[in-house]
Amino acid sequence: MTYIIKSYQEEFLDAQEQVGREVTKNWTPFIQTPAEQLKQIYSQPDFDPETRHYCFKNSKLVGFLTSSVLEEAEKVKKANLEFPLVLPGHEEAEQLLFEKALKILRKKGANVIRTRVSESWGKTVEMAERWGYTFAEKLAECYRIHINAADIKEIPDTDITAYHHQRDLEQMVTIFVTEYDMTPEQAHFNFESLEKAGDKVVAHLVMRKDGEIAGRALALRDDYNPHQAYTGALYVTQEEQRKLFLTKILLICKEKGIKMLDTTIFGNLLSMKDQLAALYTSLGFDHIATVSYYEKEIPDLLRKEL
Repeated sequence: MTYIIKSYQEEFLDAQEQVGREVTKNWTPFIQTPAEQLKQIYSQPDFDPETRHYCFKNSKLVGFLTSSVLEEAEKVKKANLEFPLVLPGHEEAEQLLFEKALKILRKKGANVIRTRVSESWGKTVEMAERWGYTFAEKLAECYRIHINAADIKEIPDTDITAYHHQRDLEQMVTIFVTEYDMTPEQAHFNFESLEKAGDKVVAHLVMRKDGEIAGRALALRDDYNPHQAYTGALYVTQEEQRKLFLTKILLICKEKGIKMLDTTIFGNLLSMKDQLAALYTSLGFDHIATVSYYEKEIPDLLRKEL
């Protein structure tokens, strides 16, 4: 039986999680979103089911691809496209998924696609080069610390306290709208989801000045490894807060049995990556990966590949 490409259906999500976990199990760092969380994300009003593609063989999901069209800027309409995640032995499905996604994105008006690649993410760099992408910009630098082997110093008394949902929600929504370009709806959804996440939240901290939130930090437990965690967005208004937050998170992680913590330099923070790299190194983190955006114009791809 030949491969069949289908568009999104909610019943595919459990298999999507299983395939994603299998394909990316050795990728560093990479998180396959659990099916239950995917259901929440895909139930949002801006979700477009036409941008999710699933490849089946003999009724078995063997691969999938996700994409999304971005807002138009300067007459260039870009789309994000994550390279296909396909089980070993079904490499033919990669091209089929890729071709299907390009047709849909072009129909939706996108003329440039971008994708994330890393030397530590399987063969994504090889795919980018084979399909004619070129480097566009660095997206992230990733670091990891083995907590039991680290020399974590106690910190003096500070104004760092646990996040309190009823008290802090609206201030944090305003911060995320201003600092991270979220809509109020997206920011509310983010913090409501964290409130329901239970012991997945290892540490959610805020720092106050004159009654207002002046900093925030987060560490989340890995969905598949209870002894591993990763940091969320770290918001500070003064740089000296960053080390205090990170040290506090490391102390909490150690208390809660976390053995490895991942953190990432991304977005506007890349402009100060050397300074942050020195901080992470001083705390005991090691650099583990670089993630980059590669881009390609869709018309060129359509001529050469389709």
